[in-house]
Amino acid sequence: MNRAQYSQIFLMLLVSVGVFAAHGGDTRGAAAPATAKGAYAVTFHVLAPSTVPDGATIVCNAKVTPHLSILDRLNPGPAPAESAQGTARVVGSAANCTVQLPFAFSDRDPRRGAALSYRIDAFTSSGPAFLRTQQGISINVPKAGETANLNMNVSL
Repeated sequence: MNRAQYSQIFLMLLVSVGVFAAHGGDTRGAAAPATAKGAYAVTFHVLAPSTVPDGATIVCNAKVTPHLSILDRLNPGPAPAESAQGTARVVGSAANCTVQLPFAFSDRDPRRGAALSYRIDAFTSSGPAFLRTQQGISINVPKAGETANLNMNVSL
């Protein structure tokens, strides 16, 4: 390829990006963002290994964010996120840690759902024992004003 061809390709790419950005910024044809409001009650059933004794503390953190479209991701600004924390004690090598997670975020299409991320920490009297995390678990957005009950099994 010669220099003129590279220039033409570069110019076409610039025009394409400009058209794409202009289309993404035009909200006249798009639906107005709706506010998704509701809650999740996330119960983590944590199975602890024998190295985590009865009485150890489990701290569970959960965060929910809306699934964003490609155009929404190009928009500067933080993605809306709601997070909460719960605690539990290990009894018989298991613990149930529940997090109440109310949320409200604007979303052009709530049918895209949301993403759940979590972090589970186990603490013994001698300090941190285990950590488990998972990001971006696809979940449905409950109907407005409703609470969705989610049960998650986590092995430390």
